[in-house]
Formats: sequence, structure tokens, C-alpha cells
Amino acid sequence: MENIYCPRTEKVISVWDALAEFQNELHPERLDRIVESDHDIMEAMGLDGNIADFDKLLESVDVGQLSSSKDVPVRTFLPHKVCSRPKPAETPAKAARFNCVQRVTARKSVKDQRNIDVKLRYNRHKYMERKQDLETRKDLTPFREMVLVVRFYEPFKYKAGRRLGHPKFSQEYYVLSSQYLTELKDKIFCHCDAGPFYEISGDRTAEPTEKPPKSGFFFVHDTFYNDLRDDANHDYSGVIRKWADRQSLIGELKTARMEETRFGDLKFRLGYPQMYQHQGNCEHLFVISDCRLLAATDILTRSRYPWLNSYGFSRDVPCNICGHCQAQYIVQNSTRHIFDPAYICENCLETYHYTEDGKKIGDFELHRYTLTMVRTDEDADSEEASTSQ
Repeated sequence: MENIYCPRTEKVISVWDALAEFQNELHPERLDRIVESDHDIMEAMGLDGNIADFDKLLESVDVGQLSSSKDVPVRTFLPHKVCSRPKPAETPAKAARFNCVQRVTARKSVKDQRNIDVKLRYNRHKYMERKQDLETRKDLTPFREMVLVVRFYEPFKYKAGRRLGHPKFSQEYYVLSSQYLTELKDKIFCHCDAGPFYEISGDRTAEPTEKPPKSGFFFVHDTFYNDLRDDANHDYSGVIRKWADRQSLIGELKTARMEETRFGDLKFRLGYPQMYQHQGNCEHLFVISDCRLLAATDILTRSRYPWLNSYGFSRDVPCNICGHCQAQYIVQNSTRHIFDPAYICENCLETYHYTEDGKKIGDFELHRYTLTMVRTDEDADSEEASTSQ
């Protein structure tokens, strides 16, 4: 695949090898353990018991000595807030007649608007707050695990040689190297999982009699990791691998079981797009943006992982008829709409496509449109509280 989409970084990270490399660097020659406290540093430097010399050493390497009164003050960056700036001085009328001044003014206005648009993008994201009361049991040891940051994007339309959309951020998770891939798959939100979406124009209250298998795979580097926990699950990668065998630019593609693979077994490039596919043809691009040691400032409770760090707000789809209410149904193959498919609300569906006695007007196909919200830890906590009551 890398022959088709060339990577920007050459290094392929092996998580277990990276963990071993980090731990070797964290073991000084005089210690048989990882440095975790000032006492360990003193022992590694041969200053065990000599607190005065150690305090002098800390004072000599204090980064506060690098500060100067001439330093430019640094303001705290808040990406979700548009900072208000003082109003600039007005350009004199005589100076505004010059072409050079007009060009500078035009460039500045365009730049300011672009900066505002970039900052407004963060308004569509929400960062989760850590609940300290849920982290009382700390069963993880810092520097003994690797933390991977995985960012997922919404599906988008694409045709060969023509892009009809662009990936939009969906959600970001922190996972541990010792966790299985299935633990993350069960946490990922997608409204397609609320399906299947059968044709219900004859009976809108009909509920599906059976749930579909939760098939899916992660494609990372050169391997398909299929979810085969259920005997009814399908191997979506089979058709892709048969197609790839006939292509000259695509190398050998491997397969593995998702439920038997830990994140520590993965090999990947940071920032290189990977694929998550489920529910038939619902495809999500995702990237592993960071791979680092578990620090003392991280969440040290294993049950909190995979940790949903942030997610993007889903877009509301307005009704194509009234334009006021949120769409609840999708109408296809109807001669009464200028859009196909058309997104309409409950009220417009009843008044435009059905008679008063509930009979269909014309021929059309109807599917339910579900826009489920992301399930957060706060939702799970509230459900547990209500169940216990």
C-alpha cells in the first residue's frame, strides 16, 4: 500500500520494541530499576545521603535560571476561544489612497478572518474531563506501559481521481499497549452500528427481528485484523486480498484475529492513515498520532482505558422540506422530491407521503435516519447510578 500512498516518515514503530528501548534508557548503570523519585536519582549519581549537594545540583539545573526580564511574555493558548484583540488604529484617509497600503490592509483582513476560521474549528470538539473520584484504584505503574493515541475520522465520499469530501475529526482515544484491539473496537462510536436500516415504508413501527453480526477489521501497516469473536462474523478482508493479489503495486497483505492481537503487537508509522471498516462498507480513516510511555500524570486506572479524550460534535441534518426540524427519515426513489435521497422529519413525512388513514402516496423507499450521540464515561456512570437505584 505504501507504494501507492507514499509515507512521509520512514521509521516503522514496533510497540514492544519501543517499550524495551525506552526501559533500557530509563535504567541507569548503578540501578536495577527505573528512576521514579529524587532518591533514585541521588543513588544513581552516587549522592546517596548527601542531600545538600543534591539540592545544589537541582538549583544549578533549574530552568528558571534561563528566564530573563527581556523575554517576550507567553500567553496561554486556548484553542476553543477566539481571543479579543485591541482595535487597531485606523488608517489615515490620505494613506489609504496608496495602492501599497490598500494591499496590506486587504491581506491583513483576509489573514485575520482565516485565523478566526481556524480557531472556530475547535468549537466543534469537546475534550473530556478526568474524574479523580473514578481513579482511586491505581493499578497501573508508570513507565511500564505504552500509551497510543488513536484518532478516528468520519466516513467521506470518494471516487477514483475525484474527492467529494474530506475526512472530519470524529473521536480520539488513549489505549494501552497491553489491551486487545477488540477493546477499542467496542468503544468506537458510529451511527451505522444502530442499524440495520431496513425499508420501513409499509410499517414505520417495525423493529428488526435479529441483530446483524458485528463484523469489521482494522487495517494497520500491511495486516488485516478481523473481528471473528462471533461465528456469524464475516471476514471482510477476503475480497480485498483477492483483489490485491492481482495488483502489481500492492505487496503481500497479511491477516490476524483482532481478539488475539494486542496494541503492543502492532507495527505502524506515526501519522500514516490506517483503515477501520465495519457494517459492510462503512469506512473510517484513523491515524496513530502518538506512541509514548505511560507517565505518572496519566490515568493510572486500567478500567478507564480505552479513554475517550475528545470527540467532534455530529452535524445536524435539517429536513429538506421544512428546513426547521432535524431529519429522522431518508426517502429514496420518490418522484415527489427534487433530492434523492431526501432527508425529512416525522411531521413532513406524515403530511407529504401518507394520507390521513396511513396509506402511502406514490412509490418510495423509506429508511430510518439515526444520529446517535457519542457514548461518554459520564453516560455510563449515570446509567450505573440509575440501575443501582
